[in-house]
Amino acid sequence: MAPQPVPASVGQRLLGIIEHYRADHGALNCPLLCRLSGEVDLAALRRALTALTARHEALRTTFAGRGPRLSQLVHDPRPVELTVVDLRGEPDPHVAADAAVTAELASRVDVAHWPTRATAWRVTDHEVILCFTMHHLVTDAWSCGLLFEELRILYAGSPAELPPMRWQYPQFVAWQEDRLAGTELDRQREFWREQLTGLRLPRLPYREPPPGATPGVLARDLDAVVADGLRALARRHHTTLFTVALAVYYAVLHRVTGQGDLAVASLFANRSRPESQRTVGFCANMVVLRTRLPPFATFAALVQATHATTAAAFANQEQPYQAVSTGSANLGGRVDDVVFQMMAELTHRVRAGDTEFELLVPEAIGSRFGTELALAPRGDGLRVVLFHTPRLAPTDAVRLLDGYLTVARAVVANPAAALSTLLRR
Repeated sequence: MAPQPVPASVGQRLLGIIEHYRADHGALNCPLLCRLSGEVDLAALRRALTALTARHEALRTTFAGRGPRLSQLVHDPRPVELTVVDLRGEPDPHVAADAAVTAELASRVDVAHWPTRATAWRVTDHEVILCFTMHHLVTDAWSCGLLFEELRILYAGSPAELPPMRWQYPQFVAWQEDRLAGTELDRQREFWREQLTGLRLPRLPYREPPPGATPGVLARDLDAVVADGLRALARRHHTTLFTVALAVYYAVLHRVTGQGDLAVASLFANRSRPESQRTVGFCANMVVLRTRLPPFATFAALVQATHATTAAAFANQEQPYQAVSTGSANLGGRVDDVVFQMMAELTHRVRAGDTEFELLVPEAIGSRFGTELALAPRGDGLRVVLFHTPRLAPTDAVRLLDGYLTVARAVVANPAAALSTLLRR
């Protein structure tokens, strides 16, 4: 039987517009990238990917149309084609694997044909890199965490350990459509009108990029001492690591821009219903995190103000701010031009019998936003990655990223530091 089209979600329709205008590369790829070490059974891996795709309708959903006319078609389960590439004969298999992954992440997924693509590179006799590349229309960061957990269980041949599915993605879409069509979200719409009115974006030192300039990516590591210090700060202020890390970013943006009213965008999971907790699909909503720096205050006061901002955004994340008409003046650019993200602190290393699965951070994928700062757990520390538009000169990008690490270390060493000491240029 041919699949019957169902409406796309609000988030999917917005992504569909981006896909239409940026269809020449992998900007909308959202991969599950992991390293398998030990005794790696590729046949078991192929079976696990097939079972994963059968379990989640989103992973076998194609799309037609775009924007408001975007619709999704759920197909019957089929075996996953796992492309296996043996790199053991290369002069340096690890360098070859890095290059192959970079090329894979830059290659667009044709979501009108099929939303996923699976490749495994045999690097050594006991190491395989897996890239399960998904189009962002069918997944988000929360979904990738679920898939990593479930892939390991299915690889081990223990499907009975998986909890039953409560909602497939079309059920989430139906619920969202009902919510947005009613009056229950009126309070949230008013909240976002107030948040967006009068907002001005951070004035980063953008330039007219020279011919041939391309987006860049920089990465640095915060060691376990600093990462644990930031977590301790979060516990002390009864908040989250996300909030403390965002407060550090506000402090750096203030130092760079001189602005005391700062707004950055971030993707929140948007899974308030228990039925959606294990749903794979693009459920996330973009939110605007607008905070006014307390004058003559300490970093602790900034953390408290940031906590209020994130808590309010969390309570209003069901209503996409893009759908709210504010009538405000020009913001100075796109609201999602400056973005802050943090990967959930999952267990990034798990075992399945004689095989260890390690979740990797796909830095080579770049960002579809202008300037995006992303944090991801790496061992006991944190990996800090800055994706930036070619409008930001490389020297300014380095200054922004290094400034983040400098402030993070300073507030851990002296949590009571006055903002004035952190914000010296």
